[in-house]
Amino acid sequence: MEEETQGELEWKDPIKIPDGRHTGVITRVGSKEEPYKYTEIFIKLDDIEADIELRYGCPTILTENSKLGRLMIAFGEQFEKGKKIKPAEILKNKKIKFMTLMKKAKDKKEYSEIVADSIKPIEESK
Repeated sequence: MEEETQGELEWKDPIKIPDGRHTGVITRVGSKEEPYKYTEIFIKLDDIEADIELRYGCPTILTENSKLGRLMIAFGEQFEKGKKIKPAEILKNKKIKFMTLMKKAKDKKEYSEIVADSIKPIEESK
């Protein structure tokens, strides 16, 4: 059996992301298959110095009313039945604004969650 090597890690205090408005950049777009097909959008926050990313998940279903469809429409895509798009090409490296809220997990630990449908592009000034 091969031993995994990751290097040395340092214990740190949990990072608290305050409720409210934030800005950031979409660093990458991925997907997962289990337990369902999800498109995952990873966001680096501008106002947090720590090297962390928040994840925003959407079921991988593209309709006018789906979570992923609403996100694509917010970024300027138009619904056109049968048309194919690549969400990563549309979203990656985009500057955005969004809202977060603190939630409690079943084990009573708190975590920060991006509010559904709050991700919007920041218009670049010309």
